[in-house]
Amino acid sequence: MHPLLETLKAKFPEAVLSVQEDRERAELSVRVAADRIPDVATFLHDDPAAAFDHITDICSADYPDEAERFEVIYHFLSLPHGTRIRLKARVTEDDPTIPSVTGIWKGANFLEREVYDLMGIKFSGHPDLRRILMPEDYDEGHPLRKDFPTEGKGWRSRFEFIPRLDEPAAETVEGEISEEKKRPFLAEEAPSSRRKEELLLNMGPQHPATHGVLRVVLELDGERIVKATPDLGYLHRGVEKLAEGLAYMQIIPHTDRLDYVCSMTNNYAYVRAVEKLLGLAVPERAEYIRTIVAEMQRIVGHLFWLGTQALDIGAMTVFFWTFREREVLLDLFEKLCGARLTLNYYRIGGVDSDFTPDLAARLSAFLKTFPAHIQEYDALLQINRIWVGRTKNVAVISAEDAINFGLTGPVLRASGVAYDVRKLEPYGAYGKVEWEVPVGKNGDTYDRYWVRMEEMRQSCRIIAQCLEQMPEGPIIADAPQIIPPPKAHVMRDMESLIHHFIIFTHGFKPPKGETYCASEAPKGELGFFIISDGSPRPYRMKIRSPSFVHMGAFDHMARGYLISDIITIFGTYDIVMGECDR
Repeated sequence: MHPLLETLKAKFPEAVLSVQEDRERAELSVRVAADRIPDVATFLHDDPAAAFDHITDICSADYPDEAERFEVIYHFLSLPHGTRIRLKARVTEDDPTIPSVTGIWKGANFLEREVYDLMGIKFSGHPDLRRILMPEDYDEGHPLRKDFPTEGKGWRSRFEFIPRLDEPAAETVEGEISEEKKRPFLAEEAPSSRRKEELLLNMGPQHPATHGVLRVVLELDGERIVKATPDLGYLHRGVEKLAEGLAYMQIIPHTDRLDYVCSMTNNYAYVRAVEKLLGLAVPERAEYIRTIVAEMQRIVGHLFWLGTQALDIGAMTVFFWTFREREVLLDLFEKLCGARLTLNYYRIGGVDSDFTPDLAARLSAFLKTFPAHIQEYDALLQINRIWVGRTKNVAVISAEDAINFGLTGPVLRASGVAYDVRKLEPYGAYGKVEWEVPVGKNGDTYDRYWVRMEEMRQSCRIIAQCLEQMPEGPIIADAPQIIPPPKAHVMRDMESLIHHFIIFTHGFKPPKGETYCASEAPKGELGFFIISDGSPRPYRMKIRSPSFVHMGAFDHMARGYLISDIITIFGTYDIVMGECDR
């Protein structure tokens, strides 16, 4: 047994109900009594031998036929020791309440609100427990419960009628409006602890820099931000709910639409999670191709971020330059899989088509010219006083706070934390090539820009080495129970046609169990947590999206800065709301 599990059993004999070490998947799982979650979590966070300083995710699962219906699942990461652990606790339907861990990890705030909103589990001691994705007056239930229909319940928002002060109050069906509602809402009648000079301002969701699907409520002292409260849920995707009714292969195209700017990385993260659940080995050539395509997508994602961030701040030339190089890579994607944006290319067990010599030659030619273009962007922006003034010492977050909020990717690395999933848990061909993790110093918007620029250079190094080392061989695993036969065989051979028909109509059945698989997306750690009940469909699939987690630190990073800095701060996360409101 893992020493950490032995320590927990010895220290909390009554609180720890069971422990499990999955050596095949390298995962540790601990079931804890619900009321003792804070005690165990505090120990895991504070004890130097454990040091689980990073909160990765909090999610839930619904088991309607069991006495303790709901399960709350916590994913923690120890950055000093490179270890992950999963805590699980059960609560009943009659009293679905569990203590909050927001006093230990600040990042638990948004994560617990999501569980409360979508599953109805209450977190006692939470500072602001209210719905986060659904409207606050939504009273039709909790969408991720098993008894909630996938198509929804046809709910519409209701607005209370308030008469205009310059018109007589009209009668309603119920009768006259009460005298209390007739009274004007005067500032003198509403006692408030707020200072009178503070202003409440809505920014978005129509604002172009908030992508039309994010509203931020700003409390201002002059032009200084006192508080910035993100209001999410304008873009409902329902991917996790939809996944419960789809076969594992059918889910792949849905992951394209999460972070639609970096579709390939979403595909990669999902198929890796399913392969981990199945214990499926991927051919070496396919691993190299996957790594090359993932790094191409990283460059595309960072180019998109740099162009739009510069455009939001006021530099239009950079936008045209970055999209010039992005078009070259999108042309290669189109050649590879026939699409440019939603790229359904990765497959469970490998990839859909081989990387041809023509593609390799065109990509090599791109790698020869691209570093000079990166230098062009740098030369233009580093001497631009507007860019420097709008990014340096703006939205500073310390390494300790960034870890405590659960931040990942360039946002975390810019604060001086060298955490990269590709180094901690190497996958694909990342462990076979030489590259470095860029790390910032100040944790400001400028450092996050610098980290992304360096990451594009490192991506070029990775791709060049993968092209040079790529071996011959198959591009998809030989697993007939899971992988359909090649299309050429299906069109000519009856046995292959029947095989194809069975897999696509019945799907494949992974063993019962659960797994969490993390991948390093351009925006940060993208993780998929899958619970399998042995059927062809996931019993529960939770997506740990970096955009949602990063929005939890928005208020912390915005306080004290100017209104104009809100645009920069929102952009510095590189957020796509499609994966935020998944």
